[in-house]
Amino acid sequence: MTVLDDEFEYYAANLSCLSVLHLPYETRCMMVRKASDCQSIVQYLNYFDIMSCILKIDTPAIEILVMLAFICCVLIYVQITAIIVGTYLTPVMKILSVKMHMNEYLAGITLLSFANSFPDMISNLLPIRAQSALYTRTISNCLVIVLLCGGMVCFLKPFKMDGHSTVRDLLFLLMAVELMSFIITDSVSNIECIFMLIVYIIYLIIQVTDLILMRRTIRKLRTEITALRQQPISPARNEKLRKKMAILIDLESNEVMSIRKQDAHFMLHKRSSRLSSASNIFSTSGKKFERGDVDYVSTRIVLHNKNNTKNQFLWNEFFEKFNPIYGKNWGMLNRCDRIILIARAPLVIITRMIVPEVNYELYKHGWSKLLNCMQIVTTPFFVITAVTSNFSKLYLTWRLSFNMKYACYSMIATVPAAVFIFFDTRTDIPPSYHFIYICLNAASSFVIVFVCAAEIEVLTTIVGVVFDFSGNLMDITFGALINAILDMLAIYTMTMAGYEKMAFAAIFAGPFFSIIVGMGVPLYFNKKAHQKGSAHFLYGELGDNCYIFMMITVYSTLMWTLTLNFYSRRSHRGKTHSRIWQGSLLSTSIILYVQKVNNLIGINNTRIIIYN
Repeated sequence: MTVLDDEFEYYAANLSCLSVLHLPYETRCMMVRKASDCQSIVQYLNYFDIMSCILKIDTPAIEILVMLAFICCVLIYVQITAIIVGTYLTPVMKILSVKMHMNEYLAGITLLSFANSFPDMISNLLPIRAQSALYTRTISNCLVIVLLCGGMVCFLKPFKMDGHSTVRDLLFLLMAVELMSFIITDSVSNIECIFMLIVYIIYLIIQVTDLILMRRTIRKLRTEITALRQQPISPARNEKLRKKMAILIDLESNEVMSIRKQDAHFMLHKRSSRLSSASNIFSTSGKKFERGDVDYVSTRIVLHNKNNTKNQFLWNEFFEKFNPIYGKNWGMLNRCDRIILIARAPLVIITRMIVPEVNYELYKHGWSKLLNCMQIVTTPFFVITAVTSNFSKLYLTWRLSFNMKYACYSMIATVPAAVFIFFDTRTDIPPSYHFIYICLNAASSFVIVFVCAAEIEVLTTIVGVVFDFSGNLMDITFGALINAILDMLAIYTMTMAGYEKMAFAAIFAGPFFSIIVGMGVPLYFNKKAHQKGSAHFLYGELGDNCYIFMMITVYSTLMWTLTLNFYSRRSHRGKTHSRIWQGSLLSTSIILYVQKVNNLIGINNTRIIIYN
């Protein structure tokens, strides 16, 4: 009997938790509690325990209903991510770009691409992806971003690209794909991972150097133009001055980034959220609204009056911040929009309690004295609790045990700080140290996005296993689309706010970051990737297919940008990229079908490549 117990313990210790979902219903709860993998691959909620022990699923019909509930949970996590990106993270990226004296292009390839790709890199570090096809997942995600997000930017806001920057980014992306394909041959070493990180550092150095040289050229041109204007008027002098002025104007348009007023029709769309107003956003005709820069100094002091008391309208503005329909024209909303707004209300209130809002486009830069004093305590408490609990990995059956020990220690510093801020500040103007809340905003936003991304990854994996979907199919279709939602939300927001150059730069820089850093860091810490033969699961069954379509995408983008002289057009971009995307899905479906037939008739070790 002891031998049988030892064999069972060994079996449970090496059993994949995903395999438990194929066992008989009556044995699943016991195996979920015994298998150590069921606690290592989940994050904050143990969905395997919820299914097998809490809900006690015993029929396929109930299992399908639970899967539908999990899909609804995925939509909730996506909605939370949308709130964080649209309300909190995007305004902070604009502020950081301005304060760091970046131009739109550099802000796009650094801040925006990092914010978009960071959740994917963290997801690749999760235990559930230890033996997944990282190459297939990453390249398919990059395909979605370049095709769908790139087409979206060109469709919404056609513009003139920076030619040399676009070509340089496409060539770097091409190099990243080739480099990763070369590295994943048999196994991946730590030296190769470090080399990939060095490549990304070189990429950043080149981009910063390019900006420095451009600004030096601008200063030189201004000096030359000033000298030419002092010369006697002549046809040769006028022609030379005209050429230099044209070059200067073109360079100055990319010199610095400013916080711009959002387009009037986009503001109307955000305020009313009416579906009928979407046609105004996507149409080419109609009234043009002039866009200008935001005077963020004026928006900071516009409501300040020394005659006001320090706590005037203290409670009013506190409750206005928690009102999810405040600032919305309720009368302009239809019934469906009102239901959506009410359904989002709990998520808006929860995020409002945790994440500080810093937005230079708003009056007082989003400052709310009582709420911000409360967030000095709640935000560090939430961040520290979420991080330490995730590292401790102690579960109370169906959920993670929240480790609040260190978070409670943080209150020793945050509570006095909140009291000091309350007595030191006013309600009608933000304090001089309001920039501190940018750090709190970024920390809490990234933690929430990470939690949502991790839970979405686990849920979609469970749904795919239960419905008997191929893991590769889930990775390159539903998984790629879900992972690209954050990128699409951020890029859409930036594009409609007038930062189409910044958004377009992130479309190529984000995939480059995902391939070089987003795979380099997880492969460095993944011990299974260092073993011989690891390239088999890293590359995946559809690695060749993804590689081919990535090459088609990069070369076709190079072709149409050079052909159109770097002027984006709606029809060309949409048709070309939609055909590539449809072709990749079709060929992938054919590959999966043929491989399934091969498995049925006993053909093994066959790699099929469909060239489309």
